[in-house]
Amino acid sequence: MVLYGDPVCPFAWLAYRWLTEALPDGQRLRVRPMSLAVLNEGQEVAAGHRRRIEESRLTGRVLMAVEDPQAAVGLHVAVARRVHEQGMPVDANLLRAALAEAGLSEHLATAATGTDRDAALRVAHQASQDALGEPGGSPITTIGGRTFFGPVLTELPTPAGGRALFDALLTVASVPGFAELRRHRDGAPTMPKG
Repeated sequence: MVLYGDPVCPFAWLAYRWLTEALPDGQRLRVRPMSLAVLNEGQEVAAGHRRRIEESRLTGRVLMAVEDPQAAVGLHVAVARRVHEQGMPVDANLLRAALAEAGLSEHLATAATGTDRDAALRVAHQASQDALGEPGGSPITTIGGRTFFGPVLTELPTPAGGRALFDALLTVASVPGFAELRRHRDGAPTMPKG
């Protein structure tokens, strides 16, 4: 099971939290980066989302500076928890604290302001788009050998609801002709506090 997500995306964070609680014992969740900043390059972004796009770029650059994939997952989680559950903005202080939590050198935070990691960030982002087969936002999930945009959760499901949702996704992934299911959502997601 693979979750492609941007750490600053609230929907990716809810999907991560849901999957870590709902995955059956013995199954492992692999987390791979994608970038809302790269996804939105060259597009007009609504004023309310510009800060999030810049935070995506800063975080993505630091993620690309981490050579160990498992350590990068630890950084992804440490950043996302601070952003979504503690309401912190992505800045040098957040990045240094998240790096320290992930057991990484705080010096890697300097990568946020340089452009030398941008090409690697585009490559990582493109892997998410290639897995999906078309442009898609965050999160993107590969389950049962099939890749979908989403799931887009607006709140963390209960443990029983989370397991039921996981089982439902396994079911739809097993149907070769299943492509998309969507309904309207209102407003921002409700985030657990941590």
